[in-house]
Amino acid sequence: MAESVLLGEVKEALIAHLVEVEEQYDGFIDEFFPHPSPDRERIKGRVQEYIKKLEDLVQKADQIKDKGSFPLVIIGSRVELEDLKTKEKLVFQLISPTGDLPGEDGISPLSPMGQALFLKAIGDEIEVEAPGGTFHYQILSIYYPADR
Repeated sequence: MAESVLLGEVKEALIAHLVEVEEQYDGFIDEFFPHPSPDRERIKGRVQEYIKKLEDLVQKADQIKDKGSFPLVIIGSRVELEDLKTKEKLVFQLISPTGDLPGEDGISPLSPMGQALFLKAIGDEIEVEAPGGTFHYQILSIYYPADR
């Protein structure tokens, strides 16, 4: 029974998120990239790729069997990482760049960490260039929708 509840929760959340992204697409591009530029075109391509991946996830929602095994990092997901150097475990939630300011663990997909995590899968290793240096992480689990 818990599996069907999870499936319904995930599928409903994915459909609602897909509709929201499609409705806000043009406004998002205009707000964050108001002038023609290579960055604007790159982000437009990423958002279009994101919409396609969300459509695929809605179709495959029945394959998600338990929390923590969501197939991709998307907006609204909570991600557990391991720092490959220190072995420290970290948790972040990818939030909408148009939403409220992030909490302590909220990151935008436009930030260096968010860009590195965006659309990655469990087991993927990522590299993040930050003011403090270059960091290497491995994705341990992905929860969607993130627990509130």
